[in-house]
Amino acid sequence: MNTTNSISFGVCLLALAGSAIAQPVNALRGPSNGASIAYDINDWGQVVGQSEGVFGTSSTLWDSSGNASSLGYADGYGLSLAYAINNSGQVVGYSENNMGYRTATLWDGGRTTDLGADMNAVGPSAARDINDNGTIVGSASIFPGFAKGFVWDSTGYQVAGTQYQGGSNLGVNSAGVMVGHSFFFGDPDTATISAPDGRGGFDTRDLGPAGFNFSIATAINNNGMSVGHTNYGTDGAWQAAIFTSDLLGPPSEPMLLGSLDGLNTSEANDVNDSGLIVGYSWDGMHNGLDSRAWAWKAGEMFDLNDLLTEDSMFELLIEATGVNNNGDIVGYGLLHDGTTSAFVIEGFVPAPGSLAALMLGGMAAARRRRS
Repeated sequence: MNTTNSISFGVCLLALAGSAIAQPVNALRGPSNGASIAYDINDWGQVVGQSEGVFGTSSTLWDSSGNASSLGYADGYGLSLAYAINNSGQVVGYSENNMGYRTATLWDGGRTTDLGADMNAVGPSAARDINDNGTIVGSASIFPGFAKGFVWDSTGYQVAGTQYQGGSNLGVNSAGVMVGHSFFFGDPDTATISAPDGRGGFDTRDLGPAGFNFSIATAINNNGMSVGHTNYGTDGAWQAAIFTSDLLGPPSEPMLLGSLDGLNTSEANDVNDSGLIVGYSWDGMHNGLDSRAWAWKAGEMFDLNDLLTEDSMFELLIEATGVNNNGDIVGYGLLHDGTTSAFVIEGFVPAPGSLAALMLGGMAAARRRRS
C-alpha cells in the first residue's frame, strides 16, 4: 500500500496565515465525452465507473492521466457498470441486458468474466468490491428467494456474509473481512461483518447497533474501520457512521458523523487506511436542496464544494464515492452546462484552520509539556 497523506508543519503555518491550498477538481469524461460517474480509485490513480457512449452506457476505466476506455459487457449483455478496482487493475461490477437483468462481472486484463453464470445464479447478481488478493464480494440470487452475500476467489465461490434471509456484501479488506447488510423480510437492514473462520468459511455477526434500527456498512479499511450509515440515535433520518465490533460480543454504539449544514441525512461510501472517509449529505426533508459531497477526517466533515473556484468546470459536487490511500477522492457532480460528470480530487487536504489548527495545537501542548 502507498503511504497515507499528511500535512507538514510548514503547510499548517501557511494555512493558519490564511493562504489557500490549491486542490483542483478535475472532470473525467467518458470515451465519447458523454455523462460519467466515478465509483472507485486505486492507489495507482486508476478510476472506474460508468459513462454514456454512442452505443449505450458502459463500465469505464480511466488511467492515471484521465484517459478513458470502455470495459464492455459480459456476453449477451448491452450495459455495464464498474463499482471497484484493486491495485492490480482488476475491476468488478455488473452487466445488464435490455430486460434489466444484471449479472456480476469481472474485468481482468482484457478478459470479461460473467461471475453470475459461473455461480449458476438463478437471479440477478452484482459484484461490489475486490481486494488486492482478488477476492470479490457482492450479492447474488444463487438459490430461490432473496439475494444473499457471496464471496468469490480463485478457488470458487460460496454464499457468505448474510446473517438472515437476504442481504449483500459491499466491502472487503486485504484480510478478507467483509461488511455489508442483512435483513429479515419486513424488518430494517442491519449492518453485518464477516471474517474468515480459518476453516474455509466465515463468522458473520451483526455490526449495526442492537434493536430495531436501520444500518448498512459500505466499506472497511485494512485497519478494520467500518463505515456506512444508520438511523440509530438520530431523529429518524440516517447519518453516516463508523461501526465497531470485535466479532466476540454484541455490536458497540456507532459513532455518528453528522451531516453538512442545511442537510439532515448523510451516507459514508468509502474509507482509506488513514481514516479519511468520503460520502454525501442530502435533503431528507425534501425541501429541494442539492446533495453535496463531503470528506471526513479526525472528527470534522468538509464540504468538497468549498474547493470549487470561479473558473472550476463544476457547478456542484454531488457525491464522493471512493478514496485511495493517497487521499485521492472520486465521485460525480454537475458541470455548468448541467451534464453529470465524474470528478477526481488529487491528494485532498482539509480546509485551512481546521486540522491544521489541531496539529499546531498538539505541537504547542507538546512543547509546554517539555518545558
